Amino acid sequence: MTELCANFVENLKELMFEQGLSVKEFAERIGIYESTVYNYMRGSRQPTLKLLVKIADYFSCSADYLLGRVSEYGKVSYRQCPPFSQRLAFLLKYFGVNKYQMCKEVPVTHSVIYAWQSGQSLPTLDYAVKLADYFHCSVDFVLGREP
Repeated sequence: MTELCANFVENLKELMFEQGLSVKEFAERIGIYESTVYNYMRGSRQPTLKLLVKIADYFSCSADYLLGRVSEYGKVSYRQCPPFSQRLAFLLKYFGVNKYQMCKEVPVTHSVIYAWQSGQSLPTLDYAVKLADYFHCSVDFVLGREP
């Protein structure tokens, strides 16, 4: 189990415990299968970015808190994330980076970036963290989650 996955599991369990939620109740409330939650708890599966945001929104916390990138838990409501294709264009412009530079330095393939730009796919959780590290910002900032 990766450190990222272990942190996610630990923080998810803690938040569920604090709210007195069973796996079944939690799964029902966020609209996923119980087996999916159990897979997260075992560390055999990572959430998609959409599901990570849904979980963070449910607990009113940052995605970075869930991933163990920050230790402070504060209840905050976030605005809905923009489409990642728009957010990627913003990030490149904001940080003054072109996609070819990013391909070499993240590293990520041109075809993956094209899929993100065209809205055909979203980054994996690992890529979202790599992008946050590359841009020296939070995963929430990469996703466009703003309080």
